[in-house]
Amino acid sequence: MSEDVQKTEPTVDNLPATALDLDALEREGGSPVPFVFQLSGKRYLLSDPKEIDWQDLVSALSSPYMFFKLMLPADDHEQFFSTKVPSWKLNALVEAYIKHYGLPNAGESNALPL
Repeated sequence: MSEDVQKTEPTVDNLPATALDLDALEREGGSPVPFVFQLSGKRYLLSDPKEIDWQDLVSALSSPYMFFKLMLPADDHEQFFSTKVPSWKLNALVEAYIKHYGLPNAGESNALPL
């Protein structure tokens, strides 16, 4: 005689506990000092990349325009994007931002600042 044992497939509803509650998770060490830069006499603040939704961040990494649109407050978009900036200055801005937040450079492994 063989016993007919039915195995129940695991589902969200029949598993014992939550492995990680993202709703209750707090960032260790708090947020760093904001990154502020000046352009044409106006001061701008760029958001902390670790506080940006990961899906938005992934799409912004492929486009400098989208990157700045995401990192700048909406109120600053018109003035920032209407200001002519030589590419070497934009590169210096991005390098300073990367250094400020301790992000890896694009060529390094784990370059995505998640």
